[in-house]
Amino acid sequence: MGRLNEILLIFLHIQIIFWCWIPSTISIKISPCAKWNRTSEIVAGLGGRGNNPDQLLDPEGIFIHRQSNTLYVSDTGNSRIQAFKLNQLSNMGTTVIFNVTYPTKIYVDDENDGRTIYVSLRNEGRVKKWVQGASDGVQVGGECSMCESVWVDKEKNVYMTSVMKSCVYKWSPQTNIITVVAGREMWQGSSSDSLNSPEGIYVDDTSGTVYVADYANHRIQKWLINALNGTTVAGLSTGNQGSDAESLSYPTAVWVDDETQVVYVADSDNNRIQRWLSNALLGDTVVGGAGMNVEF
Repeated sequence: MGRLNEILLIFLHIQIIFWCWIPSTISIKISPCAKWNRTSEIVAGLGGRGNNPDQLLDPEGIFIHRQSNTLYVSDTGNSRIQAFKLNQLSNMGTTVIFNVTYPTKIYVDDENDGRTIYVSLRNEGRVKKWVQGASDGVQVGGECSMCESVWVDKEKNVYMTSVMKSCVYKWSPQTNIITVVAGREMWQGSSSDSLNSPEGIYVDDTSGTVYVADYANHRIQKWLINALNGTTVAGLSTGNQGSDAESLSYPTAVWVDDETQVVYVADSDNNRIQRWLSNALLGDTVVGGAGMNVEF
């Protein structure tokens, strides 16, 4: 689901780092009108489909650890998490997590005892985290039926997307309490208080705002802290799909520039990455789109 767009999103992140990055230990700064080189460069999976170090099989998620300039890939078909150093000429990946069943999205965090990797496990219905050097992960939070995505904020709260229950959960490690922060638990719908098969999420570390790729409603929803309703920031609020500039079709992932509030979307069925400026009614295509014909 959305294999091409995961590869396109890898490309978009790489373009951001190498062409639009202003050196900073705090954040990446991107002009809202930035242009990308539309000729892609493969940075992971150069060897095609397979299980060798330079290969991937049906990857579902990516995460760029900015401090180490490392690309982490959820290599779903090979049941592993791969790491690729972006500042090296080699395209060989290193397996950092082995034998993990159907990993989807990943989040890499820095903690006192080293780097920690959080993985959403769709078939197991939960999120697990691996501390540096661990041979196995430990579950965090509670049940998350068809767990599709994961995010971690600066307070170490863990956010989890449940496709089956049509909502986003937030688990607090301080209180061990789980709350619903987007959507209505066990309620599919296209109204502003509902989600339908949510997938990728992004959490603004400053405001705590949650952005959700509302997959089957073909839109991106923005949920403020303690809000009972979401606001559509990309796609049509009615939940209708399309391929024009105002529409999306089965979005799988979302990334937001916290400073400019520009939203980037992996628009799965349209084989493109869309950019939506703050309060815009239309998006523009930065990668992919009509005529894109790529096989994996």
